Amino acid sequence: MKKLLITLAFLVSNLLIVFAGTTPSPASPDTLKIMSFNIRFDNPKDTCDQSWNSRRAPIRRMFEEIQPDVIGMQEPRIGMLDSTYALLPAFEHFKIEADENISDPQTGNIVIFYRKARFEPLDSGYFWLSETPEEASVPWNSTDTHYRTALWMKLRDRDSGKEFYFCTTHFPYKKAPVDTEVRARCASLIVDRMKSLAGDDAVVFVTGDMNASYSATDPRRGSITPFFENMHSAREEAVFTNARSSFNGFGRVSPEIRGKNLDHIFYLGARALLFETVDYPGYGVRWISDHYPILCYFEL
Repeated sequence: MKKLLITLAFLVSNLLIVFAGTTPSPASPDTLKIMSFNIRFDNPKDTCDQSWNSRRAPIRRMFEEIQPDVIGMQEPRIGMLDSTYALLPAFEHFKIEADENISDPQTGNIVIFYRKARFEPLDSGYFWLSETPEEASVPWNSTDTHYRTALWMKLRDRDSGKEFYFCTTHFPYKKAPVDTEVRARCASLIVDRMKSLAGDDAVVFVTGDMNASYSATDPRRGSITPFFENMHSAREEAVFTNARSSFNGFGRVSPEIRGKNLDHIFYLGARALLFETVDYPGYGVRWISDHYPILCYFEL
């Protein structure tokens, strides 16, 4: 009963803050804050306040205000990695490192960040979203020929001793029917791999830019059906969700429009308390990326 009352008090206080239009306060020590964020690569076509140089300080302010615990990040490319790491000085990171055998594009340009003071890494790995997951390769017959990967880590909370698996990914983005089929294969591969790694009883989080929503009007809906059939969706199942679209396209999509939810957090073995699309103004630019970060507070 005491634990339930504490959880309810936490939710009520944060709901009041959300409705007031500001960011929730830091969670209790028993709460885990999971984030997925497509940070937008350093595109020379992005100018003025959409450029990487203009967005770095606002993104850091966002991290300092939100205080996530674990982040699945997409699109930080080799020329912006050092400045990206500098945004999160209290975090360690894990990624596929480019070397003489793997080029930067072949890494998939995704990173896992975790609070080094709170979490102990127990295991980690990666695979390509393709017919040959152990080799650098592109996804099946997709019309998107970018390399796509998935990273995973097993982490232990140093204080509570609780363990969980965390995975992040970035799916092909093209819109042809074949790409929907390919994304569904990517999702099935991740579900199978995480089941094999974690077993049936572990806490598991899968985050990423899946380049598809589960909206009934989205022809790409089938892309992420394997996640919905095998895991829980934080956006749909959290006790509270603000249900705002995660993709903004640097202003092409209004936050009030529903259904442009290309970014997702799926989970097993935890309780989703509060899900947010972090679209608050005031960090210093109009949009910190063309995707808003998404965040969910979990109770393990």
